[in-house]
Amino acid sequence: MHDSEKQMIILDLVGSTNNYAMGLIKNSEAADGISVFAIDQTEGKGRLGRHWISEPGANVHLSIITQMQWASLHNQFFLSMAASLSIVQLVEKICPSQVFVKWPNDIIINDRKAAGILIENVISGHIWQWAVTGIGLNVNQKEFFTGKATSLFNECHQEFDVLQLAADLKEIFLSLIAEWQEGRHFLWIERYNSRLYKSGQSIKLEYGNRIFETKILGVTKEGRLRTKDIFEREWDLD
Repeated sequence: MHDSEKQMIILDLVGSTNNYAMGLIKNSEAADGISVFAIDQTEGKGRLGRHWISEPGANVHLSIITQMQWASLHNQFFLSMAASLSIVQLVEKICPSQVFVKWPNDIIINDRKAAGILIENVISGHIWQWAVTGIGLNVNQKEFFTGKATSLFNECHQEFDVLQLAADLKEIFLSLIAEWQEGRHFLWIERYNSRLYKSGQSIKLEYGNRIFETKILGVTKEGRLRTKDIFEREWDLD
């Protein structure tokens, strides 16, 4: 990998690292593997327009740019798997906790959200040109507005070097992308499903105006959630 491809842009303050990264692509200033890290992110975002609120300097706000022309649009979920498995690998290495992936884009420790993923793509016709993989990981933050969130500090009872974690996370993620390019990614779905939150358990699922109970079976390589109640069903991301 060239030096330019390893570059991490470090910002003191930004609205959104994903927006900044997408701007680099739009202005033809992007290169494969460049990442954007922010000490303070004021307009962090999750799926469906949700806000990601984070204490300045306490957490990882990271967006990684990858060229995707070599990949099929049908395999977009592999990018989400790469991000999820990267976070799981990093956290399990430094924090003796059970880490799970809550479909489709959250990382859970002890039944609380510790990280989220937001992927944005640049697609032209049938060509997947670029992807920006945004990762928000709660690291040293101690208090949250919701009891559904946690951090590495709260689970491991120690502080971490946030910038070093971001660099380590990027390295793991890009190594998985290299695996994918080399065709060594087909066991990822097994690894992903082995970490799937509530797998084999009954959950309440909301669909339209209905809430019903169903059992989680797993996730397909296309990214659909498999469940079983009266029928076996597959659910799309949105």
